[in-house]
Amino acid sequence: MTDEAKLSMLNELLTWARRAPFYRERLPQEPLASLDELRQVPITTKEDLREQSPFGLVCVPPEERYDYYESFGTTGRPVSIWLNRDDFVATARQVARLGVDLRPDDVVLIRFPYAISQIAHVFHAAAHLRGACAIPASSRSTISPFTRIIHMMRELQVSVLACLPLQALLLAETAQLVGLDPRRDFASLRAICTAGEPLPAPRRALLEELWGVPIFDIYGMTEIGTAAVDCPHGRMHPLEDDFIFEIVQDDLATPAAPGAVGHLVVTALKRRATPVFRYLTGDLARVVPEACACGARTRLELRGRAADAIVVQERRFDLADLESIAGTVRGRRLWVVGPARDDAGLHFVVEVIDPQSRLDPQALGRLERAFGVEIRLDLVPVGTLFDRRELLQVGVVGKPRYVYTAQEMESGAYRDPGAGL
Repeated sequence: MTDEAKLSMLNELLTWARRAPFYRERLPQEPLASLDELRQVPITTKEDLREQSPFGLVCVPPEERYDYYESFGTTGRPVSIWLNRDDFVATARQVARLGVDLRPDDVVLIRFPYAISQIAHVFHAAAHLRGACAIPASSRSTISPFTRIIHMMRELQVSVLACLPLQALLLAETAQLVGLDPRRDFASLRAICTAGEPLPAPRRALLEELWGVPIFDIYGMTEIGTAAVDCPHGRMHPLEDDFIFEIVQDDLATPAAPGAVGHLVVTALKRRATPVFRYLTGDLARVVPEACACGARTRLELRGRAADAIVVQERRFDLADLESIAGTVRGRRLWVVGPARDDAGLHFVVEVIDPQSRLDPQALGRLERAFGVEIRLDLVPVGTLFDRRELLQVGVVGKPRYVYTAQEMESGAYRDPGAGL
């Protein structure tokens, strides 16, 4: 899409969005003359959306509301997102562009939570758009424990698994606990699709090693829809025909230098029921100019939640940095990290398959020189951070927590599964 076409779509959306009480005085009254002028519109935060929920952002009459979802944060107050039918279909089509190339002969087991969460429903619809069969095996349900999912994957010849990266890891471990080899005993499985949490390169490599199939990742959120997807070559590309992406510095006003890491701000061009302009996603990212064999010209590199970054000696370590350190440990599984109590460095606790394994001191020295801080790596047996026996019982496992305070690391509070999983 040309900049002229995108500007026309943006101005149309600006006119449309003034129907909502929140936007009535917030948006410019005259059409924008260029995409750069979008920066005149104030950034929208999650707190803005909370304050306006449930109806302050709605631009369609009640009879046109098609679906409703909620997004939660640390306060517990939900953000209300309404979709009309066109919004829902557009989001499903965004998911359907994923490089896994869903097919009519696919059996897709969807392990995302269905309760008030958008990704499960739009992935389900995307599977149907491509003619595939969908199995709604929600993760946050006591009637679909890990052992039952493993049985279903084999019995129903599931070819595509869609889930959080954490779920993919724990399902592989469940298979091993019941005597199965994830690489050998799931002959129909050809790919895993992930979403809902960051997937740095070491974590992707671990999952691909465990299952022996490629991973295809999705980036999005309830507030904006699906903003980026992996192509067939495993590279994540922003959907630039559907969104405007900005990377801004810590002051949330100054554009970051091209290719630099900053705060990701997104405007959704195709949302009509609940439009969102210049939404501060809470994620650190960078847009990399990079030609791909799929034809895309840019790559979106996600670095993790800004709130999960750790500042040590005035340096910010985002989740991608932290994962690159934990990922050097052979046989690793779950891990947590916090700042050392004296702010001298980083303190990791990493689960390993072999409790006798040790990190090469030279390798640790290279890490410390590369990142400029002291690094403490405590290697513990698998099960220390999360008791794997729970995988064989009826239980609910949500998103993981990786970053803790220095006090929590010292006290061992990270061992409480309820706090981290």
